[in-house]
Amino acid sequence: MAISEPPGGGATSPPSAFKLATALLIGAAGGALFAWLHVPLAWLLGALAATTIASLSGLKMVVPDRLRRPMFALIGMILGTTFTPERVEAALSWLPTLGALCVYVVVVGLAIWLYLRCFSGFDRVTTFFSATPGGLSEMIALSAQLGGDQRTVSLIHGTRLLFIVFTIPFLAGLYQPATAPILPTGALVQVDAGPLLALTLLAFLGYLVASRLRFPAATFVGPLLCSAAAHATGLITVQTPYVMMAVAQLVLGASVGVRFSGFGASRVARAMLLGAGGTLLMLLITLLFGGALHGLTGLPLPLLLLAFIPGGLPEMSLIAMALGADPAFVVTHHATRVFLVVLIALPLAAWLRRSGWFGTPD
Repeated sequence: MAISEPPGGGATSPPSAFKLATALLIGAAGGALFAWLHVPLAWLLGALAATTIASLSGLKMVVPDRLRRPMFALIGMILGTTFTPERVEAALSWLPTLGALCVYVVVVGLAIWLYLRCFSGFDRVTTFFSATPGGLSEMIALSAQLGGDQRTVSLIHGTRLLFIVFTIPFLAGLYQPATAPILPTGALVQVDAGPLLALTLLAFLGYLVASRLRFPAATFVGPLLCSAAAHATGLITVQTPYVMMAVAQLVLGASVGVRFSGFGASRVARAMLLGAGGTLLMLLITLLFGGALHGLTGLPLPLLLLAFIPGGLPEMSLIAMALGADPAFVVTHHATRVFLVVLIALPLAAWLRRSGWFGTPD
């Protein structure tokens, strides 16, 4: 079955170029406003809020994959710079929380599946992939291949991202005020062009290898792994200009907001109600796991919350940076979550399809 392009993707034709420019301008306006208001993660949240409001108002906008993917690669490259030798040495201490994450993924997925089965009225394939706490693009593609409603899966996961990205920074801040951000706060930072160019080439190589090996989220994971390896070994040490991260945040926030374009008001309102309920359920489960792990390991509850809540891997990593948390810890746990979900969801979905469960009408 051919996979249709989800909202916000596709090539950039002349009309789409205008829609892209509109999305970026509106997103930039929202980011600038949030930066002026000193909102955490201003360029991501501001662009997300502004484009979401514009989309729900009926404005047609797009952020194509050909622009989103380089931004994912850029974010992965920058996050890799936080994998210092000291953090790598501490990685063994993360084994208890990584083990707990395996249980957490199953519990959250089952809880959201039961919630959607009771309240959504979706067909079984759509419910399964809407409940699976994996990457947005992977769940959309898999649901389309197995006959699910791709637009509904996109809307439910997009709504989940919207609520999580907006609530987690403030919720984490209630428990622990943000320390100094991991990244510099100025618009520009003087850097050595040589190491930055070498890191960029290395990140591109990582993308090519990860794509060839069919890694989940290869555009993000490949540059991340290569950048992390280079910095963990001391091969490259470079501080990237914050303006690069601001641009990536802007595009990423706008790409989530434009996913609400083209949906009817009643459908969006219903998805947002379902998304709000699902997010609340996720938060409660995450707080339970986080509280237990905090008592067992002594790790800060905000850090555990950021590492476990099923937001997007790039988004939650950016939030960790903005709040002064340990990005390496957060990245490792979210990458493990995505890997576990793909590892579990693919064979489980195939088995359910063979058994005829997906094909049984509700």
